[in-house]
Amino acid sequence: MSNIEVARDFLKTFLPKEVLDTIDISTLKITSNSYVSEKLKETFADLVFKCKLKDSKHSAYISILLEHKSYPDKYAYIQILGYVVEGYQAQIKAGKPLEPIIPVLLYHGKQKWELKSLKDLIPYLPEDVEKYIPQFDIKFLDLKKFSDEELLNIGNSFLSSALTIQKYSHNPIELIRKAENIFSALFPEGMGNFSKVLIVYYLQLVEIKEVQLLEIIEKIPPKVKKDFMSTYELIEKKGIEKGIEKGIERKTIDVIVKGYQKGATINFLADITGLSRGKVEKIIKENSN
Repeated sequence: MSNIEVARDFLKTFLPKEVLDTIDISTLKITSNSYVSEKLKETFADLVFKCKLKDSKHSAYISILLEHKSYPDKYAYIQILGYVVEGYQAQIKAGKPLEPIIPVLLYHGKQKWELKSLKDLIPYLPEDVEKYIPQFDIKFLDLKKFSDEELLNIGNSFLSSALTIQKYSHNPIELIRKAENIFSALFPEGMGNFSKVLIVYYLQLVEIKEVQLLEIIEKIPPKVKKDFMSTYELIEKKGIEKGIEKGIERKTIDVIVKGYQKGATINFLADITGLSRGKVEKIIKENSN
């Protein structure tokens, strides 16, 4: 979403028509704002955009929130209420006239989620009290509810591929099956760096066996194939190096623990492993039965 063309196509696809008719999407620009408080960081990440309102000197803020918990939060509506209030308070602190904030919530978790409003959360709410309860709309996007065809026909091939990967991010087997759809449409001119980011994201979600790798490579276009293979080889190399480092570290820990159990001194173990006395003491403490 940090690419303005991708963000514009995303909003043109998913914002309601009445909102698109009110804003001048061509003036869209990303801001440095974030309204996510410390308390909300476990739940949301956000990107805040600004664009002009049609036939007006004023603008509107559009906040795209990504819900990154592993499960739907029953009280997300209240959390987003706090988020929007943070946004308006930030405008007040800046000494500027208030401009509307439109929240867009993107969810790609495994579980089914029906976002409930505050009124929905208080089922016994008396009618005479209802008018005192905060009520506002959130554009809620659950990627599971969009078909593969809908996502692949967005018109921005990078965005289509990214959203398809997100939709199946919890299903590595399905990601491998969908590889042809994900990569066959890539990539528009000028999106080379983004394509590598997308490939890295994909490869971090799946464990590809050699046979599956060959099947994927056969189905994707030549210009994507080169980036895919070079990125795959780089990740594999880093994974092997990391595994070696972990193996060496485990062997060192075993030497320290077993040596100490057989009567070796802390100073002796520090000398033979090259670690500090404090580090050796910590390893012994953490690995003692």
